[in-house]
Amino acid sequence: MRIALAGSLALLAACGGSDGATTEKDASANVADMASIDDDLAMAPPGAGAALACRSTGKNAYLTYGATAFAKVNDSIFERVSSELAANGSLNLGDSLTRVGTGVPASTADPIGSFKGSLLAFLVYAYGGPSYLQYSDGITYSGVRHMASAHAGLGITQAQYSYFVTSIIVPSLVENGVLAGNGDGADDISSCFAPVLTDPSFVDSIVGK
Repeated sequence: MRIALAGSLALLAACGGSDGATTEKDASANVADMASIDDDLAMAPPGAGAALACRSTGKNAYLTYGATAFAKVNDSIFERVSSELAANGSLNLGDSLTRVGTGVPASTADPIGSFKGSLLAFLVYAYGGPSYLQYSDGITYSGVRHMASAHAGLGITQAQYSYFVTSIIVPSLVENGVLAGNGDGADDISSCFAPVLTDPSFVDSIVGK
């Protein structure tokens, strides 16, 4: 699957529809607009979020919001990280993200462009999409990641991880149209996004490595 974007880091946004969500047909159309679709997912089991149903549609996050939306949220997250680091330095997020591209530790060797492509591929796969995609740099990235290796030597704390989720990811989702619930029960953040990010085994693969 080719995704032609201008670059970015983490989760989603709505692609049309008055309720901020798309149908499965609409989601497929959005992907087709970006490029060719590869339906062969045999190379890997479904991502952790593939079986989680969003309350707004009863479908997983990828089918509900589509690849274009994931790319938009990815951009928003990188923008928020940049603003956070400019305003507060390493106070809340630590220095792990500022080390991307330095190679110290070895898990940070990838340049920022590759880091963005890898992260987007992971997010798409984790939430029910294809297991690999071609990013705007022309490189094909696998969404299947060994998270402990990817974060080895960074020393990310629980407080830093929690801040990243609550103050970077969640606002990025909301500003791009992911339903957060208005007393109507249509809370997609808690139903089909948060469970992956807050799963103890997933958190343990990142924190303290």
